[in-house]
Amino acid sequence: MRKNIYTIIFTALLIGLCTMFSCCSKDPILKQGDYIYENNDLTKVDYVNGIIINWADDIDISEEQKAVIRNLMANLVRVEGGSYMMGAQNTNAQGDCYDEDALDDESPVHQVTLMNFLIGKYEITQKEWHTIVGHDLDWSELYGKGDDFPAYNVSQAEALQFVERLNVMTRLSFNLPTEAQWEFAAKGGHKSQHYRFSGNNEVDEVAWHKNNTSGRLHPIGEKQANELGLYDMSGNLWEWCLDAYGPYPDATQTEPISDEGNRFILRGGAWTFLPTYCRVTARNSYSSDNHSISNGFRIILRDK
Repeated sequence: MRKNIYTIIFTALLIGLCTMFSCCSKDPILKQGDYIYENNDLTKVDYVNGIIINWADDIDISEEQKAVIRNLMANLVRVEGGSYMMGAQNTNAQGDCYDEDALDDESPVHQVTLMNFLIGKYEITQKEWHTIVGHDLDWSELYGKGDDFPAYNVSQAEALQFVERLNVMTRLSFNLPTEAQWEFAAKGGHKSQHYRFSGNNEVDEVAWHKNNTSGRLHPIGEKQANELGLYDMSGNLWEWCLDAYGPYPDATQTEPISDEGNRFILRGGAWTFLPTYCRVTARNSYSSDNHSISNGFRIILRDK
């Protein structure tokens, strides 16, 4: 409380000095402790992982929801932007991104340039979904149910509704990753060791897939992380991306996103699929309203 009183006093003095000497051409913005002075008001904010959360004041947000959102933001991993070769090919063993298991829709290999972004360290969990949205989906003890299990049976449309709800609460701009952002992060960004799977060439080290799950989904974060510290980018659940499914261009791209088509991209493989689908370049697609025990998502936030 004393800290907040000092904040108010300090802010008032700053305003007074600015007025006295006419040195301020606009309202000062001052971060001090848990408050920000903006447009003549002291507003309570949170500061998590280098990001200011300016909670919406026109809707009810419970303390439980705030705690879950703070944890989500604490688990965002920064990905430094840049250029990389996207996709894979199986015709030239000496060429870029060769993978003997690459399918036709993973090529042509092409250069992509991305800006900085943050991506969730984990897939969105059932606890996070329930707390933010207010209801469960069709989760079964048979496949895996609990706070630390990833949220499955999520359509892309529902994942986007989750994202929009976060945005309304925090006044930030969360989203699903584009396919290019997802692949860059799964490959380890600038720390990439060029593994076939996200973090290792041995699929069992990093992924839950059809051959090692005993017919059940697993809680998040049980396998080895990739070079960026991201978990389950290979296996556990296919993850929804923002893009519509379509062929790759044979040209350099910057911040690509495809919005033409009625099927949408999923990446990463799943506990119900064979290991080859856990490769970092493997692609899948469904309609936006599709529900599957194999599908979930993680979130991104554009970095400044």
